[in-house]
Amino acid sequence: MSEPTPGPAVILHPRPTVLAVMRERVALACAVFSGLGIFLGFAGKEIYPLAFVSLTPLLVALRGRTGWRALRLGWITGFVAVAGGFSWIVGMLQTFSGFPTALCVLFASLLWIAQGLQYGVLAWLVSKADGRHLPRLLAVPLLAAAVELLFPLLFPWYLANSLHNAPLLYQTADLGGVLLITAAMVLGHTALAEAWVRSGSWAERLKPLAWPLAFWALAIPYGHWRIGQVDADNVHARSLRVGVVQQNLGLMQKRHDPVEALNRHLEASRVLEQQGIEWIVWSESAVAFRIPENVTNIRDYIPEWDLHTPVLFGALSVRNGTLDRPNLYNTAFMTDAEGRIRGSYDKVYLLAFGEYIPLGETFPQIYDLSPHSGHFTRGSTLRSLPVPGGTVAPFICYEDILPRFVRTFQNRVNPDLMAVILNDAWFGHTAEPWIHNALSKFRAVEHRRDLVRAANSGVSSIIDGAGRVVAESQTFTRENVVGTVHLRQGRTLYGHTGDWVGYAGVLLALYSVVRRRTPIKAG
Repeated sequence: MSEPTPGPAVILHPRPTVLAVMRERVALACAVFSGLGIFLGFAGKEIYPLAFVSLTPLLVALRGRTGWRALRLGWITGFVAVAGGFSWIVGMLQTFSGFPTALCVLFASLLWIAQGLQYGVLAWLVSKADGRHLPRLLAVPLLAAAVELLFPLLFPWYLANSLHNAPLLYQTADLGGVLLITAAMVLGHTALAEAWVRSGSWAERLKPLAWPLAFWALAIPYGHWRIGQVDADNVHARSLRVGVVQQNLGLMQKRHDPVEALNRHLEASRVLEQQGIEWIVWSESAVAFRIPENVTNIRDYIPEWDLHTPVLFGALSVRNGTLDRPNLYNTAFMTDAEGRIRGSYDKVYLLAFGEYIPLGETFPQIYDLSPHSGHFTRGSTLRSLPVPGGTVAPFICYEDILPRFVRTFQNRVNPDLMAVILNDAWFGHTAEPWIHNALSKFRAVEHRRDLVRAANSGVSSIIDGAGRVVAESQTFTRENVVGTVHLRQGRTLYGHTGDWVGYAGVLLALYSVVRRRTPIKAG
């Protein structure tokens, strides 16, 4: 029998293939480049294009790597990113602890190593998802959101904060918080990595880019619409002319000469009153006296107080405790036009090593080793304070960079405004005050509330409900910041649902790491 005549060849559409596993040295270089891209594209360095490509080299290098090899690459990326972006930690430790420089560098390095592990965990989870054959365009963005949600950081930050000067790009934060923006950015990184390793025609290789392009094609018009809504609401909302006092007092100057510190704030506030300001905000611990709990009118305690405008200010308050050691609180006070104290709020989230030392209550001797560290008591109640025509949420220090805490606060007391009183002088002439200001902007968008920030040495600012800067100061200057804020009501989708993107990522992470059972074959 003769052989059958072959018919026309059937050409199957080839599946995209990936490059062979990258050589170790090249992979390590990719991890370093990703770390550099993260911190150079982040707030403080502001090389924005890098923020849209930073994780791409790492994601390419992770192809074919599992376990420790994947975790190590991500860890290198994280260490480079954190060490570069948070180099100011060394100076902060010197100021807070009084330790020698070499010891502060050692402690800072340990912190960078610990916090850099965030990206090691992400890389490990990505390798697990690859093992499950999950599509990277779905898995990697959600896993990045999950890691940002759960990984513990001394100073929380998010990849999305790189976009802080482009409000149009992060208005969707009112839908899914800062984690939604991070996921969208990582979606772009992943699409670029997938395009990099694909084979075939250019059209085939560029297909993954359709997904991030589709997101931004929807997000940008949405942002334009939401910013327009904020502007339209301003026409009808109750407005308030606010003045922020920034006096740039030295770290120990307030303690050594509290009268001078007070007089400078009073003098600056009198100037604001002459300008018709309706509400004045001072910084954290602007009043360096300890205020007892029985004070009901600030003029009875500080006779020089001659202001006739409501003032939000920070001070230390003393109450409860024992005769030997009464409880000391970092407190925000609100006075009215007659000087009556209309309310106060004790800081709930204390800064480790700055306002307390972990295990310090168990081992009090630790405080003797770190004489500059504070010894405060944690507040226990979330409350808003009255301002003319409405209420304000009075955050203290870095509470404004904690999205879940701010959301809980907002949902519980439903204020019309948000304010932050802080003192970033501890960090010196570094990028930290500007990074802190950048992180705050996302809270305004997540809840559509105007935000007032009063910093002893800057950055003091007024931010509207669209994340736009209305007015801001420079750092280490004496100046007043003046602007108009609007009192707003209502809750956003993020206020109702919270970090749903991060929790979806947690579920996917659990699915990726749970070992699959091997079916038992019959016979």
